[in-house]
Amino acid sequence: MSRCKQFLGLIEAGKPGEAAVGVLKEMALDPGYRGGLFILGLAYREMGLCDLASGALALYLELEPTGYWASHARSKLVEWGLNDAEDK
Repeated sequence: MSRCKQFLGLIEAGKPGEAAVGVLKEMALDPGYRGGLFILGLAYREMGLCDLASGALALYLELEPTGYWASHARSKLVEWGLNDAEDK
């Protein structure tokens, strides 16, 4: 989770592009880093890439339906107007 916090910090600092690049590099080195999908979704959303953002969160939930970030991912999808995420 510490990797996630590092990338969340970049997003909060207004650097979602840097966060996305960093997450993608980490995921290339560690394909099991599924929390990266959640962070990637947030970064994409901040960059205005809404379809990619929703897709990243949906994939995270598919792979980790009870994972650490699952409730946050569902909340974000609902917040973004994808209310069917509440039922999953």
